[in-house]
Amino acid sequence: MRAVHLHDGISFNLHTKATIHVDPMISADITVYTFVYPTKDGGFKPDAMDCEVGWLLNGESVNSQGFFELYTKLYGKDKLDKLIKDVCTEAEKLVEDRVTTSFKNIINNEIK
Repeated sequence: MRAVHLHDGISFNLHTKATIHVDPMISADITVYTFVYPTKDGGFKPDAMDCEVGWLLNGESVNSQGFFELYTKLYGKDKLDKLIKDVCTEAEKLVEDRVTTSFKNIINNEIK
């Protein structure tokens, strides 16, 4: 039996916290869990795996289930689903921008 080394692949798991201000009354505190891998050109590319959302009304953290019930009663289930999708998409864009423009700096800051 013989082992031959072919390749070492380095990847990172990144979790980013952000706040998305939906309107003057509603905000979302979000944590985006992202897999980051190097590209052939020496950069990095993110692949968002999960998005956790905590809701705030007038700056106060609220129970997610209560927020869902209230929002659904006011606007309907379809608009709630769209709101959740939109805030996660916005947070994922923020992560993508950070990874593609400054991931090397993020790593250096964490290592120091």
